[in-house]
Amino acid sequence: MATAIKEKPASKRIIYSEQDSIYKKDWILYTTSDEDSYSELKALRIRPSDTVLVITGSGCRSLALLVDEPKRLISVDANPTQNYLLELKIEAMRLLQHDEYLQFLGVKPSTFSRMDVYREFESNLTPQAQAYWSRYRDKIEEGLIFLGKHEQFYKKYIGSLLFRPKRKQFLHMLSLTSLEEQRAYFREHFNTLLWRWSIENLCRRTVFKWTLGDPSYDNEVGQQQSIGNYILQRLTHTFENHLVRENHFLTFLYCGKYMNEEAMPVYLQKQHYEMIKRNLDKVEIVTDLIDRYLARAKEPFIDKVSLSDISGWVPNETFQQILTEITKKLRKNGIICYRNFLAKRMVNPELLPLYERDVDMIERLNHEDLAFAFTFEVLKKREE
Repeated sequence: MATAIKEKPASKRIIYSEQDSIYKKDWILYTTSDEDSYSELKALRIRPSDTVLVITGSGCRSLALLVDEPKRLISVDANPTQNYLLELKIEAMRLLQHDEYLQFLGVKPSTFSRMDVYREFESNLTPQAQAYWSRYRDKIEEGLIFLGKHEQFYKKYIGSLLFRPKRKQFLHMLSLTSLEEQRAYFREHFNTLLWRWSIENLCRRTVFKWTLGDPSYDNEVGQQQSIGNYILQRLTHTFENHLVRENHFLTFLYCGKYMNEEAMPVYLQKQHYEMIKRNLDKVEIVTDLIDRYLARAKEPFIDKVSLSDISGWVPNETFQQILTEITKKLRKNGIICYRNFLAKRMVNPELLPLYERDVDMIERLNHEDLAFAFTFEVLKKREE
């Protein structure tokens, strides 16, 4: 196994400003990716001279965007625990080879003590992250990648109700290499009345809120809006247009784990691992509200922005304020990419003239993205 880095990495530009946070320092909401980060790579077209601003979440997208080697990547989240996770993923990656990294995170069974590995890089974490992980050493030893609140919800509820009753059929689809064959099999053997009923009833607002404990889930989705119907439509699109065997989130959703190395999040794929590892020093981590962080800057300094699906979990007024601050700090020809889940947010009419909406890219991502739940907005700032 690789030797631990004893010196503090040069990229230790980490800011924790936790005032007014709605999040408590309990267990993490997201530990792995429920997105297809190739979509952000397509939309943002990152260049070596770019400064990229990204919402941390599970940290998977922040790491994935290093594939295109930006000059600087600023990863912001209002929830400090998500940034503690990103710190851990970064320092483990510095230390470990690809297969060791998969074992440490829990993608694969481990041939070594995960806590022994953690102790090798623990001193490279911030004091806040060290204090946090001292409370959750059992999670590290277990392999934490599928242990977040969201991931446990998927495993305990969606896996139990949707995958197990159709285990034979889903495993068969994993073996298919032809989309035409998969589409026909899905229509004949998978898309049943019971399956549709299960999705519509499992994906209720009250179930999401109670099981996840995420305060943001209670924001800004119309009370009459059917989560289940929307999820069902997007799942059907995915089964009919994308091979199951290539979809890391779908295999996790139904199997509770990644089923093969060709279907994993971008940052876990062997072909990208060394490139990401070489660019870890580009990462800066900020715990703060994104608009408050941006308001402190005096001049435009951002070239590309990835907001994930923040648009759906904050009030529209807050989202528009975030876009206003981004607009002030975004350089000419800068690009914003964000995902819509249930609440379909558009740019405020007052800001829209400053942007060109990339309709071709939006349509492409809406069709190609492997994470079935989302639709996209991609905006390019016009030259003044």
